[in-house]
Amino acid sequence: MAKVKECDLPGIGKKFTLELDSGDKLVVVIHSSGEREVFKFTEEGDEPVSVTRLSDEEAHQIGAILAGTYFQPVIEEEQKLTMKNATMEWIKIVDDSMLAHKKIEDLDIRKLTGVSITTIIRGETVIPNPRSSEIIKPQDTIIVIGSNEQINNFLTTFEIKHRLENDCQ
Repeated sequence: MAKVKECDLPGIGKKFTLELDSGDKLVVVIHSSGEREVFKFTEEGDEPVSVTRLSDEEAHQIGAILAGTYFQPVIEEEQKLTMKNATMEWIKIVDDSMLAHKKIEDLDIRKLTGVSITTIIRGETVIPNPRSSEIIKPQDTIIVIGSNEQINNFLTTFEIKHRLENDCQ
């Protein structure tokens, strides 16, 4: 495991240095103002090859991504076994959705369709494994999991027309 060195920068904030397996270094300076700077140094260089400045909010978003809040990679063999008969679907809840303004427990989603809600994304907030008492709100994005048949049953039962499309092109 990589070791992180930490030191105080009086009047500025803190500096964290991470030596990477490649021999390169990442240096993160957290200013007292909340701004972050990320410097990348190559193994043979004393000058950074790149500098990225992040606001406090941007740093938190990047941190959440790196921590696996938005996506948790799975080892390929585990993924094949886990996802063999399962499908995940991202669904944007519109104002007139049958799901809007209702508690998960009151909808009986799993009993009716076999599908489980694994995550609710509400603005910048991610709610993994939401409680059954959680209320689904308009503009939420829910992530559901089930077999292809269960997902299709869910989409039909709850008249879902607003699935999120892949926008990575």
